[in-house]
Amino acid sequence: MKEQFGILGLGAGGSNIANLFEGKSYTTMYINTSVEDLDCIKGVHKVMVPGAEGAAKDRKRVLQLAMESFGDIVQKIESVITQKYVVIIFSAGGGTGSGLSIPILKYLTQIGKVCIPVMILPDNRSSAKVNENAYNASVELMSIQGLGATFLLDNSRGDKFAINSRFACELDSFINLQNSSVHGNIDKAERKQMLSCPGVAVIGKVSKAKSVASELVDSLYNGIHAEITSKNAYYLGISTSNKSLDIESITSTFSSVYDVFTGTSEATSIIIATGLQFPQKKIVEFRNKFEETVKTMNDTNVMQSFEPLEPLKGLSFTPTVIQPQASTSPRDILMGLLNN
Repeated sequence: MKEQFGILGLGAGGSNIANLFEGKSYTTMYINTSVEDLDCIKGVHKVMVPGAEGAAKDRKRVLQLAMESFGDIVQKIESVITQKYVVIIFSAGGGTGSGLSIPILKYLTQIGKVCIPVMILPDNRSSAKVNENAYNASVELMSIQGLGATFLLDNSRGDKFAINSRFACELDSFINLQNSSVHGNIDKAERKQMLSCPGVAVIGKVSKAKSVASELVDSLYNGIHAEITSKNAYYLGISTSNKSLDIESITSTFSSVYDVFTGTSEATSIIIATGLQFPQKKIVEFRNKFEETVKTMNDTNVMQSFEPLEPLKGLSFTPTVIQPQASTSPRDILMGLLNN
């Protein structure tokens, strides 16, 4: 099913993961403001934002740099990634990916693409600027209507390159799930349905030897994603090599699940939960870390350059069929973000 999915890597962090998917023969494209970072990627379709020399972790600067060329950028995306399903990968704490992701997601969603954001969250040792960016990117991402499943990779969970590799392997395994058994299968329509569901998604994978309920649950809750704080899941998918797996003991880890898709595989077991709530505690931590650093700074001139962050409001969602949004020009999308 990989031929129905396109991959878009934004910035250095997003491009590193996207490059792993290109190695698995997905249609892949990369966009950056740094020629040095872009040169590190051995990919076919690479786009450099004209006139840029890097982002310096400045999200607004990235929007300003892309103002004149954004129409051309999205046209290039459309010409290369013709698939309906688009996985957009970016780092929350940087400049290029964090800045460009929001207008690109808004544009692709309004033209009818099913956008599956993969946002890389910074580790616990990150700077105040990175935490500020991560907070703002998270809040803006949550405000976009019509997105598909959102994966939040948490770099505080371990080595970032190991996290990158594991995620690419797990999502690829789910997209191209090989199951054909009288005991049950998760078909293509069910996989698309789960990946089209708004809200947060978490995926895990275990070997055949570890295909028991406790290991699968552990791969969800203690894997590479941001901590699951949601009590409810909209969809739960389990493809297992263990025909006697206790499915109920897995579903019972959530207070309620709208629907469960199960299948039988031969070598490994994969589990995915979609339609989860965003981890608001984690997102507020980004804001708090930024503000704590600002309070300790005594330089008045520096202090005056900081604008207060908007408070995080409680956001809820109801999974629905994704519909194209009202048409807005690429330039107007950028202008709207710059004026906020």
